[in-house]
Amino acid sequence: MRVVSLFLAAGLWASVAGAAPSWPEVPPPPRTQLQEWVARDAVVNGLPTRLERFESELTPSEVLAHYRHLWSRAAVGAPRDVQGGDWQAVSTLLPGGYQVAVQVRPRGGAGSEGLISVSAFREVRRDPVPPMLPRFADTRVAQVTESVDGPQRSQLVSMVSTATFEVNVSRWRGEWQRRGWAIAFEQQPPVGRDGVRTWLASFTKPPQSVDLALSWKQGDRHAYLTANLLGPAEPGDLR
Repeated sequence: MRVVSLFLAAGLWASVAGAAPSWPEVPPPPRTQLQEWVARDAVVNGLPTRLERFESELTPSEVLAHYRHLWSRAAVGAPRDVQGGDWQAVSTLLPGGYQVAVQVRPRGGAGSEGLISVSAFREVRRDPVPPMLPRFADTRVAQVTESVDGPQRSQLVSMVSTATFEVNVSRWRGEWQRRGWAIAFEQQPPVGRDGVRTWLASFTKPPQSVDLALSWKQGDRHAYLTANLLGPAEPGDLR
């Protein structure tokens, strides 16, 4: 999910209203192959989004230089650069209210790998957080990604909490049980060599289910949690 977060951090410049997305084409650079759709019709933080993975014989610098040149005459100004860990990205706006971003990093051996992201600002949703998700004052929602795969809808929520590991485990377990959800799976793996504590759990209330993953490291002062809410897809989802 960090990948998508970096794309959106590249610059939320505009928000306009309009019709459903008619996705613009973003051609790959030379000596580059588009590999697969990571998300063909997803909604990230309220923005309809597409993500496509690529592999290239070019270096990350060459890939980014290609898109900087391609977008150098963009109507909204020069493309914007952003760095996150070993990822580098460049983004711009296209006519019709679309943000396009390319994120790339070195690939083992030679060349590079990356993602092409297209987000439709014209269809932005004002409150993407699922209403059924428990909320706590010390927990911040970092990202919400919605997708539909056949008959199933997924709402993946990434959160950051300042509460301790024990507090998070107790309240998330207790809150779902209080609402009548049954525990389908629960596990606390041994503490890793890096000191990270982990809690994994799954709760069900047919036809819905939720998968939880919590990680916490001593000295970090933050717990990182993802909740994947799964349920039947309905007509109009992601529209």
